[in-house]
Amino acid sequence: MKSVVSEVKSWLTVEIEYLKLTAAEKLSVLLSTLILVIVLFIVFMVVLIVFAFALVDLFNLFMPHALACVTVGGILLLLIGCLYLLRIPLVVNPITRLITKLFLTPKK
Repeated sequence: MKSVVSEVKSWLTVEIEYLKLTAAEKLSVLLSTLILVIVLFIVFMVVLIVFAFALVDLFNLFMPHALACVTVGGILLLLIGCLYLLRIPLVVNPITRLITKLFLTPKK
């Protein structure tokens, strides 16, 4: 009987260590993906600002400066509106798939 209890204790210890390692691995993948998305978002915003100024300069050839700025602002508002309307397929679904795949798919 003592050997059975000893084996169960050692098995539970091994299982707990395995769960800790699995949780650490999945959490590190999740956090690294989150950091990568944040960095890419910041770079995208900088690029968007540069393109917006370039578009203002381009529109400035055809219209007054104030109107060019308002036009580019309107284009950016339309882009934000489209992103808001498509937030579920563009943001929510990929995040849900990532977390589901990461935490619910068994390791091969």
